[in-house]
Amino acid sequence: MLGYFPVPYNDELLYSCIARYAQHTGQENNQKAVIRDVFTTQTAVAIPDLPSHLNNLVQNLSSIWSTNVNELIGKHTLAPIYLPFLSKSQADKVCHSMASEAGGNIHTRTGISASSVKQPDFFRYCPKCAKEQLSELGEMYWPRIHQLPGLEYCVRHSCALEISSVNFHPREKHFFHSASLECGARSGSNAVINSQDRKLYSMYAELLEKPYLEGLGPNRWMLFYQNLANELGFIKKSRVQHRDIYYYLQQKWNGSSFEKYLPGSADDNWLVNLFRKHRKSFHPLRHLMVLSVLVPKNSISEVLHSVRRLPVAPQTSVVCSISTKASKQVIEIHRRLWCELLLKFPLLGVKGLRTLSEGGPLYAWLYRNDYKWLMNNRPKNESTSKPRYHVDYSAWDDRNIVGLEGTLESLKSQTERPRLTRTFFIKTLTRANSIEKHLNDLPLTRQWLALHSELVEDYQLLRLKSAYQKTIEQNLEVKRWRLLRLANIRKELITPRIEQEIQYLEHQGK
Repeated sequence: MLGYFPVPYNDELLYSCIARYAQHTGQENNQKAVIRDVFTTQTAVAIPDLPSHLNNLVQNLSSIWSTNVNELIGKHTLAPIYLPFLSKSQADKVCHSMASEAGGNIHTRTGISASSVKQPDFFRYCPKCAKEQLSELGEMYWPRIHQLPGLEYCVRHSCALEISSVNFHPREKHFFHSASLECGARSGSNAVINSQDRKLYSMYAELLEKPYLEGLGPNRWMLFYQNLANELGFIKKSRVQHRDIYYYLQQKWNGSSFEKYLPGSADDNWLVNLFRKHRKSFHPLRHLMVLSVLVPKNSISEVLHSVRRLPVAPQTSVVCSISTKASKQVIEIHRRLWCELLLKFPLLGVKGLRTLSEGGPLYAWLYRNDYKWLMNNRPKNESTSKPRYHVDYSAWDDRNIVGLEGTLESLKSQTERPRLTRTFFIKTLTRANSIEKHLNDLPLTRQWLALHSELVEDYQLLRLKSAYQKTIEQNLEVKRWRLLRLANIRKELITPRIEQEIQYLEHQGK
């Protein structure tokens, strides 16, 4: 068990606490020893946002810090911004993976890996916050609020965040970088932050300050957004007016740093899917961009409380059916009318009969009340097959040969050209995809391609001659290594013919 571990600061990443532990114990350059000390294993990885092996850490700190896994997840990781927007099973699995030693699938389960909203490439910090930390605490640390996707400023100081030199997911997977050693002394540039940006920032911050670790599920969020659209008048004739919502959000986010996260058009996109049946989870930033505009007076805690009151699963409706079975006499009348219609229009199929003024209602009645009889007494399916377009393969073959000869004539004398492969020649022709599929029907084209396609060795010889010519023009000595480098030929690809050509060119260049 550990006998010392630094007390976490407010909103500090667990990653930052471990980095300070390494610095305090003088082990900055022995990070594997830090991993062993903290997690009692060598398999843990330095993950800033959603770390794993938390059970090991809690047990190892039990004598000096009475904490638990949920407290670490809620107060010192970025999990609280993702979990409420996942399903309950997804959220539970994420928390379980973070607690266990199997953390390789956490970013996939939260949807981070597949999202187009990317995490920051580097750790970020506010120069004014860093200066205050150094003045009041004697050291710096990495706050969670500065590492959130999409946020590029510190609202507290109206200051743009500075980008450090530390990768957010470091290449050295066992290395914990301390903010005190990585944050440079900078004055910081002022940022223009409007009220809409501040509202989104406050929602982001509230998710971290009041962590909600339960997944609310797709059905609840779907119902919430549909109810919200109805309350705000974005539903007409039971249809959500997606374009109106898009243009409203576009107006609100115009000129903001978050504008780039809006869809490029009002057509099918994540914003449309947000107000439809949820078949996947959406990035927290997208939820907050919509919520901060449509419910600006509500806090995110109030929103989550409203969502939680909705049903977890779709409610199954019970259909109470009333018997409407028609009498035999009425059925016979409708059968007779249908038979008369078949005799009157013998050339029409079912679709044609249903387009008639008397045929549509009659077909619908029989479909509901005498289905089996109707299926046995309907016209045969109309033939929908149309005569196939006849292709003149011979003429097509001749046109291909003319085109191929022209291409070969224009390229064969060039030294700086691509290799003349079968695929290259085909792509120079019109309807290239169709040619590839119908080569068996184009014998002349197939034969021409087989005769004129350039082998790798032939192309390498051409490149060698080109390399030789460049060497002579630049008044350089003809050397084997120089020819191979200019011709871009690897040693393992040198054949007897290539070797013979190299020796010949070297001798000729003397």
